[in-house]
Amino acid sequence: MARVELGIDSASHEAAVALLDGDDVLAEHRWTVETNYSRELLGGINTALREAGVARAELVAIAVDVGPGGYSSLRSGVATAQGLALALGVTLAGVSRLETAAFPHLGGGRTVVAVHEPGGGRGAGAAYAADGGAPALVEAPRLDELDACLRAAPRGALWCGELGEELIAALPDIEGTAVSAAENVRRAADLVRLARLHEAYGDPGLVDVMYLRPPPITRPAGTKAN
Repeated sequence: MARVELGIDSASHEAAVALLDGDDVLAEHRWTVETNYSRELLGGINTALREAGVARAELVAIAVDVGPGGYSSLRSGVATAQGLALALGVTLAGVSRLETAAFPHLGGGRTVVAVHEPGGGRGAGAAYAADGGAPALVEAPRLDELDACLRAAPRGALWCGELGEELIAALPDIEGTAVSAAENVRRAADLVRLARLHEAYGDPGLVDVMYLRPPPITRPAGTKAN
C-alpha cells in the first residue's frame, strides 16, 4: 500500500513541491512564484498529485521548509502545510532550509556550510556533517556580517546555498570551496528525507517558521516608535 509523503519548500520566490512513496519520487516541481504565493502553492501541489495519480486523502505526512528565508513566503508555506495536515489528520514536520541545502553534499567526512543571504552584507549560515544517518549540526544557524560568518566557519568546508560573489571570492582564504551552480539546488524531496531521518513528524500546531532576526512590523498609523 502506498504511503505518500508531501514536501513543500516556500523559503524563497522559487517554490517547490515533491511527492515520495518510500524511496521513489513520484513527482517534483519547482517554479518561480509570480502572483499569490498560497494560491500558486496549492496549484503546484494539485499538479503534483495529478501527475503522480495520488489523491490528497492518500497523503500520510507532510514536511515543510521553515526557513530562514522570506517572511511572507515562509508563512504561506507553513500555513498551507498546517492547513492540509489538519484537514487530512496527518503529521507535519518542519525542516531547516539550511540543512536541506546542505543535505545532498554531505558524506565522506566533509563539513558542509549552507548559507542564506538576506541582504545588507549579512548572511545566515550553519554547518553540518554526516556519514550515514541524520546530519549532525557542527555550527548552529546564525545571522551575522558575512566576514564574521566566514571567520566562524570550519576551514576546508564545502559551501552551498546563496553564495554571492563577495563570499565566493573570500572562500580561498579559509580553504573553502563552493558547490557548482548546477548542483546548488534545494530539493523538496529532501525535506521528506530529512523529516524521516530526524523522526520529526508530529503535531502540525507545533511547527513554526524559523526566524534568525525579528520579522519587520509596520506600526499602525498615528503611533510613535519606542
